[in-house]
Amino acid sequence: MAANTDNPTGADSAALAPSGPPATSSGADSVALAGQAPPDDGSVAAGVTGVVRSALDAAAKAGTISVSGLTETLERAARSLSRRVVDDAESRRPPIADRTALAKALATRPPAPALAGATAAALVLRFARRFKPLKGLVTRSPIWLVAAAVPALVASVTRGADELGMVASYLIHRARAAGVEPDLERVRRAAVQIVSHMPLDPEVDPSHGNLAFGWLKRAARAALPFTAGVATADPEGLAEAASGFDPTLLAPR
Repeated sequence: MAANTDNPTGADSAALAPSGPPATSSGADSVALAGQAPPDDGSVAAGVTGVVRSALDAAAKAGTISVSGLTETLERAARSLSRRVVDDAESRRPPIADRTALAKALATRPPAPALAGATAAALVLRFARRFKPLKGLVTRSPIWLVAAAVPALVASVTRGADELGMVASYLIHRARAAGVEPDLERVRRAAVQIVSHMPLDPEVDPSHGNLAFGWLKRAARAALPFTAGVATADPEGLAEAASGFDPTLLAPR
């Protein structure tokens, strides 16, 4: 299936998303903040960039935007990313065959972003000079906090995409094992509901802004010392929810 070409942030998005081995991650562990970004190529990495860029846009409005306003800001970019992730899970990600394999994959600690210390500070400042809304944020915040928050945000969104991809891969495999060729839009809805801890109903299109807001909260925690980083909080619970879902509900309607 061809990659989704939704482009919520335009062709001049900063290249924030990392890249990694497709067999284990739809995201990555390195970050490029500086320089002119290439056009959106419809990839998962570009979708991660879109969510991060939307979050940074919202961060520039800190103090003037509500939680509901933030989730609305993130909705389109997160929805675009989720479609790319499910397309990737169907066409490129190795299938996850059973509940145990899914729980193990979700429990695997993701790699840390390859951006830290003085290098991070320099790149964040360079990015801030290009991205004018962040200038005030940088001048009002301790540089260590900004330098830590940006890679933590990239890592959290990347991990969120990986979690979604793992669950989608498992659902697709279960549907096909049951003799059903799944509708990828229904897979997307179910996968988002599972990782968001929502009631499962593929007839209902869930909020993607709320999902992305959860990634932001995880990034905020991960930027602080002595935390668990962006590791998946409840791999067993997510695997249990996915295994309890009736895969025949993924058939096209």
